[in-house]
Amino acid sequence: MKRLLSALTRSFLRPPLFFMVPALLLAGCGSMFGPSAPPPACPDARVVANLERMTQYRPGEGRDLTDVLFEARIGDLAGACGYDEESLEVGIIVPIQIARGPANQERVARLEYFVAIQNPEGTVIAKRSFPVEVAFERNQSRALFTDELEQRIPLADLNQGPAYRILLGFQLSEDQVQDNIRRRQR
Repeated sequence: MKRLLSALTRSFLRPPLFFMVPALLLAGCGSMFGPSAPPPACPDARVVANLERMTQYRPGEGRDLTDVLFEARIGDLAGACGYDEESLEVGIIVPIQIARGPANQERVARLEYFVAIQNPEGTVIAKRSFPVEVAFERNQSRALFTDELEQRIPLADLNQGPAYRILLGFQLSEDQVQDNIRRRQR
């Protein structure tokens, strides 16, 4: 488990795994999965319902539009995966759209999102949070933050790879989750 947790990393200076995986797939398919067998599919990667959006208000009781520091939403995920002899490697691109609110005089948005790995039985076997800080330029009210993540999942049976899930979402308070549920019901 410790090995898995340390494998959840951001990539900043390396070429993204997203672009290297097709080469890995083509290079290793014949020997690992038989001469004509395709490699197993990638695991499902999804944003958890009600954790895909967040609204951060300034401290205090106010909860109207003038109290909004920022709003953020996780966009559509992109990624790829590849297998080696003992593990599954997944590359995911996480886009986060952020809009500055009227109460945000500091012109900075600070938030946190998580990535969790769920095994085929549905148990979360690893979770890691990633802090994000975005500064808005003088005339900017919107920003797009994009993160690239690489995850290595050790597998005893490579054919179990597609049964894993990768879950993402914002780290939210209970009030923020309830706010998202109310918005969905409208």
